[in-house]
Amino acid sequence: MGERQATYNHWRIPCAINVKNIRMKCVHLHSLFPYYMKIIHLLFLILFTSVAFNISAVKKVLPPLVEDLTPTDIKFNYFFDDALRERQAGHLDVALDLLYACDRIKKGDGNVMYEMSKIYSATKRNEQAIACLEQASIADPQNVWFKMSLAEQYLSAQKIEKAVDAYNAVLKVNPENEDALMMLITIYTQSGKINEAIDALNQLEKLQGMSQEITVEKARLFFMMNQNKKGIAEIDKLIRAYPNETKYQVLRGDIYLEQKMKKEALVCYQKVLAADPNNGDALYSMSNYYKAIGDSVAMMSTLDQMMRNKNVDVEVKLNVLKDLVSRPADAQKVEGYLSSLLEMYPEEESLHNYNYIFLMMRQQTEAAENELRIMLNLNPQNKVTWMRLIDMKIKSENFSAIDSLCSKALSYFAGDVDLYFYKSVALYQLGHYRETISYCDTALKVVPDENIALRSQIYTQMGDAYYRLGQKDSTFYAYDQSLKYQPNNIGTLNNYAYYLSLEKRDLQKAESMSAKTVAAEPTNATYLDTYAWIFFVEGNYSLAKIYAKQAIENGGDKIPEVVEHYGDILFLSGDQEEALTWWQKSIEMGNTSTVLKKKIETKSYIGQ
Repeated sequence: MGERQATYNHWRIPCAINVKNIRMKCVHLHSLFPYYMKIIHLLFLILFTSVAFNISAVKKVLPPLVEDLTPTDIKFNYFFDDALRERQAGHLDVALDLLYACDRIKKGDGNVMYEMSKIYSATKRNEQAIACLEQASIADPQNVWFKMSLAEQYLSAQKIEKAVDAYNAVLKVNPENEDALMMLITIYTQSGKINEAIDALNQLEKLQGMSQEITVEKARLFFMMNQNKKGIAEIDKLIRAYPNETKYQVLRGDIYLEQKMKKEALVCYQKVLAADPNNGDALYSMSNYYKAIGDSVAMMSTLDQMMRNKNVDVEVKLNVLKDLVSRPADAQKVEGYLSSLLEMYPEEESLHNYNYIFLMMRQQTEAAENELRIMLNLNPQNKVTWMRLIDMKIKSENFSAIDSLCSKALSYFAGDVDLYFYKSVALYQLGHYRETISYCDTALKVVPDENIALRSQIYTQMGDAYYRLGQKDSTFYAYDQSLKYQPNNIGTLNNYAYYLSLEKRDLQKAESMSAKTVAAEPTNATYLDTYAWIFFVEGNYSLAKIYAKQAIENGGDKIPEVVEHYGDILFLSGDQEEALTWWQKSIEMGNTSTVLKKKIETKSYIGQ
């Protein structure tokens, strides 16, 4: 019947996968066996510890094995460590049960409450997460991290005043916490509490020292309150502190221009240009001045002068291009400037990078790919460039190119898990299944423990390759490992369910897994087809027909295998004539199955 291809789309950016957790509806008795063994092991530890304490009372010469830990402490630590492991593996329900056990042992422990809040937050139970963090902050009032997490949770729940109180509570414990100050600045500014925002900026300035970012923000806030003199005074502080930095003098002009004080702005720009006619910042600001007064000829003349001036830094020119590209009317100018700049600076990587971005915005992928290759020649140590080129080839499904690119990139980034994974994807699509498994094995050795999503995808890739080699037990073991790390990996669930149906084994399990994929993506033709096929194998032709029709209506009519399945289901549902029509359509779409040809010749269904 062929393999499920839907999972491939979920591999494009493996580090970006969103893990959605759901609570288990039931737990089969055999799945609890490891848990009972842990309890037995724990009871043994407690018993051994109690005996050890009695022994130590008699033989004082022996030091205690665990200093100052009571049996209760050991029990608590055992459950708590287990909870952390289960949460890391994505088994949130099990982790939460273990944390409840910890809470019964040590009521209101701050660390337990904090870990509970993480699980509640991940499962979108914000009120429970907030309650846990509030308890954690009470249990350990000096713990800044608990208070910061509480403030973030308040913000996500739109409890702004409580978030402000929480951030201020952080500052009482640690007045130098810059993260809390920056969040308060943002909240105060967005809620219109300008004076409070300026006070917080002053506190931040005491910690960090004078900086352009802080000073400009204070000036902007003063202008918002129509306190222009105080706003200009802030910029003047920068000019006095750094008299040789002309960018602050230009900045003063920019603020004047922003406040519609055009004459004052012009004086600032002219002063800088009189001292340095090649000052790129001043030239660009001067062009904005001309735009503000409606003199488009002078504006373009000034921009052209700046762009052609080799004494103006290339980064300044790039900043101008970034500003121009945000205005659709100036797109033609950007293209012309880029062409000139690339001739002027042929080995400037940042310029080629910007041209790549510009070309992608205009959907000129062939030219964009050429820019990436130029960038790799200039700097083969830039992994981002390699990954962009690989991603291009993924979109065009050029797996030979992906394989080649990954091999070349690995010569610069030996041991890179992303490159091993993408190479395994390419090898699989090229039919090199044993090599696929080998690269997956290598990837598993170097994938970070915390990247459970990628680890899950690697096991799925292995399972797919094992199935192609006819190693069914290894296939399903690999899928089980994948789901251990990411229980709701719908690509894995789909392939697992489909292959179980082809083997006609564990059909209830297959049906349950497939149902999850359809619930997650109800318009995915491949997932609907799998669900339909499982019902078909079970003999439930009415349900099979319903979901097969949905698959066809959602794009499955363009997939030869789905079209063939629809014909199979129609035939055994009593619609033999229509079944023949769909089988013939599958052939016309490129399906080369010899079994399908026999179905058409004999006008009968032939099982796989």
